[in-house]
Amino acid sequence: MPLTGVAGTAEVAARGKLAAVRAGYYSDPYAECFVTGECTRPGPLINRGHHLRVAVIQSVVSQFLDAVGPREAQIISLGAGFDTRFWTLSADADSRPRRYIELDQAEVVERKAALIAARPSLLAALPEGSRCVGPSGVASRCGYHLAAADVRQPAELEAALSAAGWEPAAPTLVLAECCLVYLPAPASAALLAWFASRSRCAAFLAYEQIRPDDAFGRTMLENLRRRGIPLLGLRDCPDLAAQVARCEAAGWGRAEAEDLLQLYGRAVTARERARLARLERLDEVEEWQLMLSHYCAALAVCEDPSSSLLARLRLLHPIGAEAAADTAEEGEASRGSGRRAPGARVCE
Repeated sequence: MPLTGVAGTAEVAARGKLAAVRAGYYSDPYAECFVTGECTRPGPLINRGHHLRVAVIQSVVSQFLDAVGPREAQIISLGAGFDTRFWTLSADADSRPRRYIELDQAEVVERKAALIAARPSLLAALPEGSRCVGPSGVASRCGYHLAAADVRQPAELEAALSAAGWEPAAPTLVLAECCLVYLPAPASAALLAWFASRSRCAAFLAYEQIRPDDAFGRTMLENLRRRGIPLLGLRDCPDLAAQVARCEAAGWGRAEAEDLLQLYGRAVTARERARLARLERLDEVEEWQLMLSHYCAALAVCEDPSSSLLARLRLLHPIGAEAAADTAEEGEASRGSGRRAPGARVCE
């Protein structure tokens, strides 16, 4: 039975990402593992949007892992859905973070756990195989945990993270991919403050919709409302300035936000844009620009004054296969580890 409401967006995102992979926008051998049933061909507008969504998040993930090193890194994904990032990182054993914790609604977690248990390619990344997978999630000694938690409830959130072995003093990247916007404004503010108050070295990356008050934004809101997906937090955090202010008010020391139109024009390399243009002809240029201007990424950082591990994390970081390769070389030179940068070929 299909998931509905906000939970159903996890399946929509998984199908959209798989379509982009099949069209050649980026490589993800695990995308098919979490999609059941038909996967339609949505066309270049949606394919490009999913590619950019994945690439922007992966850019920050790669920067974080390069900054702190995988052996110290913890990644927490809120509203993780059917994301495959743990497996794409684990494809290179040297890129797997110390901990990768995914939290979502119980019905999503149950569905994802069942799919993991049924896919040998996914179980291969877990030393215990199916023995660490149950209806309530996954708990593997390799550091991967999948659990249900209501992020609006601090006690429930803390219990889930504690059970997964999260160490607040260790470097942590929190991912909120289309998550905060579904929460009432007080709940998202409290969630941001909760992490800021407990973390000694952390970054928080949010990806979500903005600008609800123009014609495009109103149509976007109405379409989602009809599907039973209200964006409860959008009107209280409607633009880039509000995104930054929300993070700063919650106690994060540095915050920045960019819409996807700016990220596409200023972060995606010219060579990568040319590659995308060769994949599918895009005639709806104005609609493409409108769509990108209504999504954003917000990045916040907090760490002890004596630390500068995360000082170089930025949204406007070059995105593209050649940019990732350059970043990998820089990271290897600075650490002398010989490790390839995770996600270096996210845009193949």
